[in-house]
Amino acid sequence: MLNSLKILAGATALLLLAACDTRPAAFALPEGDIERGQALFVEYRCTTCHTVRDLDLPAPTEPGPVKVSLGGRVSQLATYEELVTSIVNPSHKLVRFGKPEEVTADGESLMTVYNDVMTVTDLIDLVAFLDSRYEKFERPGYRYTLHKE
Repeated sequence: MLNSLKILAGATALLLLAACDTRPAAFALPEGDIERGQALFVEYRCTTCHTVRDLDLPAPTEPGPVKVSLGGRVSQLATYEELVTSIVNPSHKLVRFGKPEEVTADGESLMTVYNDVMTVTDLIDLVAFLDSRYEKFERPGYRYTLHKE
């Protein structure tokens, strides 16, 4: 009985501590400059492997091994955090879902890792640009109705 009371008291204390946690759920970076982000997209040679829907960007001098289209109308938007992750850790999703032409023999992304090249300001502006190129639309779903007899 005493052990049950100790466990109950400990669980209650943990719940109270968790309820008092006021830290934000996600990180937040300052707003970026969309126009500068677009210029950086070209400067960092992202156009070697990426196109941006409905945007005419300078063609790369040497095309890359794949073309990945970004932007446009999508039914589910990537979050700001996912866009940041895609730049600082391009292999994050590819390890599980990568197409053979998009990965190395080790399953790593072919995308250059810019972590030691890009400034935080560059990252913020680039993500602001990419985020601005997506438009969410509601995909009509199927509605199942219950037939009452």
